[in-house]
Amino acid sequence: MSDWKLHTPAGVSDILPEECERKKDVEATLWSVFTAAGYKEVETPSFEFYDCYSGMGGDLSQETLYKFFDDHGRILALRPDFTTSIARMASTKLSEQPMPQRYMYSGNVFRNEQCEGARRREFTQCGIELIGSYSPSADAEVIAAAAEAVLAAGVEDFTIEIGQVAFFNGLVEQAGLDAQMTEKLRERIDSKDSVGIKKIVDGLEMDDEIKRLMTELPYMFGDMGVLEKARVPGLNGVSAAALDNLKRVYELLCLYGFGEYISIDLGMLRNIDYYTGIIFKGYARGLGFPVCGGGRYDNLMGRFGAPAGAVGVSIGVNRLLSVIPEDAAAHARPSRSLIFAEEKAEGAGYDLAYNLRVNGCLVEYYIGEGGFNAAEDYAVNTGCGSMLRVFADGRLLIKDLAKNEITETTVNDFLGYYEDDEHEHEHGHDCDCGCHHEH
Repeated sequence: MSDWKLHTPAGVSDILPEECERKKDVEATLWSVFTAAGYKEVETPSFEFYDCYSGMGGDLSQETLYKFFDDHGRILALRPDFTTSIARMASTKLSEQPMPQRYMYSGNVFRNEQCEGARRREFTQCGIELIGSYSPSADAEVIAAAAEAVLAAGVEDFTIEIGQVAFFNGLVEQAGLDAQMTEKLRERIDSKDSVGIKKIVDGLEMDDEIKRLMTELPYMFGDMGVLEKARVPGLNGVSAAALDNLKRVYELLCLYGFGEYISIDLGMLRNIDYYTGIIFKGYARGLGFPVCGGGRYDNLMGRFGAPAGAVGVSIGVNRLLSVIPEDAAAHARPSRSLIFAEEKAEGAGYDLAYNLRVNGCLVEYYIGEGGFNAAEDYAVNTGCGSMLRVFADGRLLIKDLAKNEITETTVNDFLGYYEDDEHEHEHGHDCDCGCHHEH
């Protein structure tokens, strides 16, 4: 039998140092883009009462939730997304604040789903929520922020596909379909099952133009011409308004300068049922799963008692990381140095490490066994750029490991300490008061 303590469960994984460093770099980049656009950080609990998610379908259905009990027997659930938690928070604690409100978040979410390809059961999301606006400008702002963030992270070959849930809802309303048949049709369209769609549509009593439109829906994607193709005679007001909304959002995104990255897809139907209007997914070349996604969820806030228009996006950090070239952010990462202190030079070594660190350098202090040669081997094997060898008399040898060049100086000269007569008279040369930190 397997020794389970040596393994991780399916769908979760350890993130080792180098990958974790790259991941944090990516998160910091996304963070800087969202902060610059006026979004403020919030944190929500890693688990909520199950009631927060009950009644939802698709990716947030009860089958996908990790559920457990508290000490009072109440059902709790690990968060499967951030949007629901932030909607609860904004509705119950921030509804009296000026609108619109802009929030951003980063953290792990948990879904009990099949592990295949890039799908995981624990993964990191970084995203934003814009609450308190029904305007197409809000939709465009969120999509543009997502595009800017993906570009800033180092992914240039990507596309954001945008659709409109209300367009499909209008067609369903026009066809008079019940909830069960609507879900069946949604599944057929989402999987591009032409035969299954036709079988459902052929049994409906409605205009032939609308039937044809519903049958062709999975293949209606591209530029603005798609919207005109979809505006067939007999289209009801809900679907027509959805096309107008989609057109306006597309126009605004072009004004943002992201038109080349945008594609319209009327057959896109997100598998989360709180979306009410604009929806979108971002794809990067080489990955069959979206790296980001989001949409408008005007009814979700009302679920928690404070109705308001809202739109958001989440970026899958793990997926994004998988399509970013490994050296994309390496140029901004400072090199590490290793300090080795000879016997009776430990104090000077600690002092040197402290002063370099407070000036933004990445410095590691050697604490291993063995002498200088062992320390040098360690520095080379762990990718340090330089090594600083401190002697008891204050001498300092700086070795550039890449060029194999050595510079000799003293600790004081290297740090720029210059003593004057008055300072030396008051404290003496070897004082331990810490006054040299002020120079």
